[in-house]
Formats: sequence, C-alpha cells, structure tokens
Amino acid sequence: MLSVMLIAILLNSGTAAAAIEPNYYVKKPEQVPFFKSATSLFPSGSTTLEKLKKSLVKSEKGSVNKYYKWNKIYFDEDELKPLFATHLSKYVIDNLTNQRLKVLSASAKTISVYNEKYGSSQKVDLSSVHGDAYDTGLAMALKDTYIKTRAEDKAPVLTTIPLGTAFEVEKFNGSFALIRYQSYRGYVNLSEIITKFDFASFVFAKGEWQPVKRREFDQVITKSNKKISMNDVTGLITPPQTGIIASSSQKIPLWSKVQTTKTNVASWQLSRLAEHGFVWWKPNKEFEQVYYNLDEILAKEISFVSFHPFNPYKGIVSADGIYVTQNGTHWKKLPQFEAYNGPVLYLNDQLLFVGNFRSTDGGQTFENYIQIDKLASAIEFQYGFTPKKMQVKKIDSATPTKIKIEIDTGIRKIKMESPIFTQNWQAVKT
Repeated sequence: MLSVMLIAILLNSGTAAAAIEPNYYVKKPEQVPFFKSATSLFPSGSTTLEKLKKSLVKSEKGSVNKYYKWNKIYFDEDELKPLFATHLSKYVIDNLTNQRLKVLSASAKTISVYNEKYGSSQKVDLSSVHGDAYDTGLAMALKDTYIKTRAEDKAPVLTTIPLGTAFEVEKFNGSFALIRYQSYRGYVNLSEIITKFDFASFVFAKGEWQPVKRREFDQVITKSNKKISMNDVTGLITPPQTGIIASSSQKIPLWSKVQTTKTNVASWQLSRLAEHGFVWWKPNKEFEQVYYNLDEILAKEISFVSFHPFNPYKGIVSADGIYVTQNGTHWKKLPQFEAYNGPVLYLNDQLLFVGNFRSTDGGQTFENYIQIDKLASAIEFQYGFTPKKMQVKKIDSATPTKIKIEIDTGIRKIKMESPIFTQNWQAVKT
C-alpha cells in the first residue's frame, strides 16, 4: 500500500529544529533532442523543453482520426455502436455553456435536448455534452426483458420490455431492479439491463465521493473494496470517452468496454535557437502526455481524492503524484509533486491544498502553508505535550472559511483547525 505524506519535524525543547520535508522530489529539466530537419536520422543537439517552447516558430501535425479502442484493437467509428452514459441520462451538461439540459431522445451520435431556461429544444452532437453528475439516469434493456411481479426468477410476468428501450429505475433489490415502464411497475433482472452505474468511475454516497472498481448486483465496489448500495448513491461521474457494447450482434462481445481515442501521425515542432538557428524537434511521450484520462487515473492506487464542493467535475487526486481536473475527463499531473501520496483538498475554484502546501490560484502555483512553529506551539499549549513528530494524515474543510487537519504527533493522533488565511490553530473536540 502506498504510504501517505510524511512531514518530519524534529523538536528540541519544543522548538522545531528542521523544516518540512515532503516526500516528493522536483525533477530536473530534461534534455530534448533536436534535428536539422524533420527528415534527419540523427539529432544535432539537445536542450530543455522550456527553451524550445519559448523559441517555437510553428508546429506541423498530421491528420487526426477518431477510433474505438478495445483490447489494443482499433475500430473505425462506423464499425461499432457502443452505448454511452449520455444515452442513459435524463439531464446533460453542455460542454461550452455549462448549462443543464433535459434529454428528450438520443440516437447513436446525436442527442435531442430541451433548454428549460429558454424554452428551446435542439439536436446536438453526443460529444458536445456530458452527463450531469447528480442524475443517476435511466436503464436500458439489453434484450427483450420480462417485467415480473416479484424479485424472483419464477415470478409471474407482467409484460415484456423490447430490446433497446429505456425506462425508470425506482429501487435496486439484490439481482433485480424495481422499475416503471408505461403503466407497469415490477421487477427486471439486473443482468438483462444496463444503467449509468455500469459507466461510473466515481459515486457520491453519504456525503463522500468514492472511486469505483466494479458493480456487483445492486452494490458498487469501491477501489478500497468498500461496498455501497446503489440505492444510497446520489451522484455519478461517468467518463464521456467510455462506451459499453450493449448488443450481441456487434463485432466484439456484449458488455465490452471501449474507449474513444484520437490518433495522429507524428508531430514536429520548429524552433529557432540563437546558437543553432532553425531546429526541428518532437516531444517525448512523457512531455506530450500532459493530461491523463480517467481510466489511467483509476489504474493507479489512489491514496486521496477530493472534489469541488459544488462541481464534481473539478477534482484533485493523489496517486503517486498529484493530478488535477477541471472537466472530470482530462487530469493534469502537477510536476512539483512527484511521487506524492498524501492528503488533498479541493476547497473552491481558487483554494487547493496538497498536504502542507496551498494554492490560491486554482492549482497554478503552490506555497508552503502550515507554519510549523505555530502549529507545534498550539499543540503543546492545548494538549500539554511536545510532539515527537508531525505527520499530516488528513486534510478537510471544517467550514468554507476554516481548514481542518489530522496530525499524528508520534504520541497520539489529534485534530486541529484554523481559519484559512491565518495560523490560529485550535484543537477540534471529538
């Protein structure tokens, strides 16, 4: 298991003798090779990526094509017809305006929506919207499905739901779901339907967002192997690039997950260096992959995660590094926190916390926030002992104006809180 961040403080007679030493390291600028021309076989020199970017003249890129990827196999768009979470949504969010739109109907690549604010409807491309995180959505029949009077296989049949029909779910019950379809109310087998839960990467239940590993019947299994009843879930984050094959007549098996991906030919950049003139260069994959998709984040062992209190598409994760997202889809790694696995907090659009560091500009820059001498003095004064060490175990917001931390002092764990913009640390009574 990945360790959490350690803040090593050596105290002599109650005085901090060492500065904070977070367990991450700052990478040195790496050298990028450059070439005399885009057809040169061997580089003529190398310099830093920053220097090449500052002197950039132009970029040349090849055409971009969209594919569905499954098990390292690529399919053209017209070869598969996967189902996406937006197909099962009652409400979606416009990618550009951030407006909430009611879904009227959906097809393979378009969706008809109604703007309740302006009283207008329109048909838009499926990729131009994403699911509303607080809409748990509809279910859809994967085959001609029986509605039964009870949650039992041998129960009498009320009627049949045709393949591909969407309907409302009232409650999940073991391997069945209580649903409404037309004038009927009864139970359907969960193995014969697909829901937005099958797409979820994070769920919100009992006041907390949890990363999802898989669904088992009417329960969501989190990355920490916690079991959450789907009836307790009030929010879902569903990555827009993930689709599920919902028909057995397609080229790959039913329930297969596919990823929408764009590939392009090699790109070259042209820069002008004072000592070399015009040079051609191509970023390494490490430099090109500034953003990670949600599946790549979930493949890591997540130590801590925190979302914006009102917008769950904005979040921060520590998973052998710090990753921040503004849209729930693309996660940017912050290079200054290499190999970091400590507590994080996304308080609002401006204030983000990473252990003892704070950003006041939405994650662009960070500064050392916790003043060790004031925290150590507050612990000694209020608890009557001198900490042997101070290890930040958790970080949270007591109120929108206060920050709360849990500290392992080497003697016992304690909780302290302080106004965000001061260092007036007070004990939290538990």
